[in-house]
Order: sequence, then C-alpha cells, then structure tokens
Amino acid sequence: MTGFFRMTAVLALAGLSTLGSQAFAQARPEVLPPSEAPARVLFVGNSYFYYGDSLHNHAVRMARALYPERDFSYKLAAISGGYLDQQPIDAYLDLGGAKGYDLVILQGNSGAMLSEDKHQRFADAADHLVARITERGGEAAFYMTPAYAEGHKRYDPEMTELISDGYTGEGNRVGALVIPTGEAFALAKARRPEIALHKSDNSHPTLLGSYLGAATIVATLYDDSVVGNPYTYEGAISDEDAAFLQQVAEDAVAAYFNQ
Repeated sequence: MTGFFRMTAVLALAGLSTLGSQAFAQARPEVLPPSEAPARVLFVGNSYFYYGDSLHNHAVRMARALYPERDFSYKLAAISGGYLDQQPIDAYLDLGGAKGYDLVILQGNSGAMLSEDKHQRFADAADHLVARITERGGEAAFYMTPAYAEGHKRYDPEMTELISDGYTGEGNRVGALVIPTGEAFALAKARRPEIALHKSDNSHPTLLGSYLGAATIVATLYDDSVVGNPYTYEGAISDEDAAFLQQVAEDAVAAYFNQ
C-alpha cells in the first residue's frame, strides 16, 4: 500500500482546503493502490503520454531514484490521438515476454468523459482491455487525464470534477486503480495559478505537466513519499519546481484516496 497513509489526514486537509471541494471527485475510489510495488509497468495511451519528453521516462527515473536497489522496467505504447478501443492490447502484452507486466496504465482520449457517447466508448473498451490484462496476470490502472486549460475551446471550470467522477466510476466498475493526475493538475493551478502545465494548445502537458503526472504515478504506486525525490531531469526541472510538484502530487493522492 502506498505512502498516502503517512499523515493522510494532514495531507488531505491541506489539499482540500487549498483547492476547494469542487475539484475533487464526488465518487469515492474503491480500488486502492497495489500492496506490492510494481516493477514492470506498461503505459498504453496517446500523445498525452509522450509529450513533455515522455511521462513513462520521468516516472521510471523517479522510481529508480526512490529505490536504487530495485530493478524497474517501464514501457510505452502510444497512438497519437488514439482511443482505448484502437489499442491492440494483445500485441502490447506479447511484447512483455514471459515475465509480462505487473501493471498496465491505460489513458483514454482527453474527451473520454465529456460526452455520453465517448464515455460509453471508453467503458466498452475498458471492459475488453482490463479483462485481457487480468487474464495475462497483470493489474490495470486508469490514468485520469487533466482538464483542458483556460483558453481551450472546450474549457469548463467544472471539467476536473466531471473527468474525476468519470474515471473513478469506471475504475470502481471494472476493478481498476485510478491515478488522480487530473486532481493533481487542479491542485497545482490552485496553489500556483501562473504555473505552465499545458502547452500553448491548452491541452497537452508541458515538461512540468509531465513531471507532475509522473510524480502522481509514483506517489500512487509506491510506499515511500515522492517528496524529496532527487530526480530533476538533469536539472531541466528547477529544484523549486520539483519540490512544489512533488508535494502537490503527494497531497492530491492523499486527498483522492481519503475522501
């Protein structure tokens, strides 16, 4: 079980008091992080995963910095603009070889929870993908996408809540862990409104956005806190920004799983 149980009450209150209740999901997550820390992780998604110099690269480097004695293998399979029902999951799982994957993180289209038809499309694909992952001996997780930033044509201040409820409900329905990245983005913007987590299209993550996503993954999956992690992408992330984003990730994860 992850380290969000360390001082969870303090962290949850800190996150909620700073962000306000509207940005956190009304649906409660029923699937808790794995009791055994995953070492072999496959990311399946679209451009949200490979923008910002690739989410999986940042996440695995944080994990290695956290546990230098452990052996981690993170892989990425991404289709630009892809939906979950376009992902050839069996081919991806075959690439894992005899060892397979401990965890497969699934990321849907950025608009997956914003309309009834796209939500249904996500749900139908999730049924199939989660079943195949489970049959192959792995566990499944959903990567909650961030809301669009202000300036996007589909921007809505209530979007984080809508996305969070959608992903949480789907995770509960199929028994998949949800990584609350969307909550972390909202919390970061509430604490530092000027921070640039989205590219100029107000959709895709910047390097800082991908770093925050990676920190949220590590905070969710592993026992030890991501706060204080020395990984800064060889100095591309300032110490100040790294410390801020790590704390946001830790607080958002604590608040999400302790609603």
